[in-house]
Amino acid sequence: MKNQFSYDLIKQYQSFKSVEEMNKHVRAFLYHNKSKLSESTVNVLKTLYTHSVKVIGVSFAKYDYIAEIANISRRTVIRAMNQLEEMGIIKRIPTTRPNGKRGINIIVIQKTDLSIPSEKTLNNNMSPQLVTADVTTENKKNQDHSVMRNTKRTNVHTESQQADNQPKELDATFVPASVSKEFVDTVKPFFNSAKHIYDLFQRVQIAYKKCKFDRPLDELIDIAVESFKTTIFAKKMGKIKKTFEGYFYTVLYSNFVVEKRRENRHLLYDFLNDEI
Repeated sequence: MKNQFSYDLIKQYQSFKSVEEMNKHVRAFLYHNKSKLSESTVNVLKTLYTHSVKVIGVSFAKYDYIAEIANISRRTVIRAMNQLEEMGIIKRIPTTRPNGKRGINIIVIQKTDLSIPSEKTLNNNMSPQLVTADVTTENKKNQDHSVMRNTKRTNVHTESQQADNQPKELDATFVPASVSKEFVDTVKPFFNSAKHIYDLFQRVQIAYKKCKFDRPLDELIDIAVESFKTTIFAKKMGKIKKTFEGYFYTVLYSNFVVEKRRENRHLLYDFLNDEI
């Protein structure tokens, strides 16, 4: 394997000129083949699609990450990827690390030779389009930096849809089941975007893991909810100078730290009062 992972290499495999074009080919593939695919395989394809908007048609998500997003096992992801590759809708390009060892796969969504039904036919027979809007100019400028950091985040904002012919936004009903329903219900009145809600919840998971709680995240969702409400209030008051997501994470992490200290004090109390 001579392909060393880099942004230039990823760019070489761009398979579509626009997200809209990719959307049509993926939807055409599902229109003709969905009955042959399991729900897990469809979810894997949707996950790949969602992460292929920076360099359009190309992603480099790892199996474990796809499994987490699609809420399935790693083995199921591999089976799904094998099936999708056999059916010609994706292609995996192996890469190498600087030390010569095998790196991650570049995953390329392929154009399909299947007939692409009219938009009216697709809308009458399938769910809404798969991703939000096309990549903004600012995002394209930041692709090099984003790819080299191997980031999981895609900075696709939907607050201003500039044209009616842009792909439609996935609403909150498309948020994966792995995201707390309470959190979704709190966020969706303000950001009814599956991608935005999921990105915010990823920050909840990151803060939770960083604090190393002894309790499951489900028991701490109320803190995440209150942190979100605090951030919304700060936004309304004009206190957020940079990004909403960054402010939310700062508030959330601070609240989690306080809760972790309470947890530790409880353990210390039990230890000191343990009878000899």
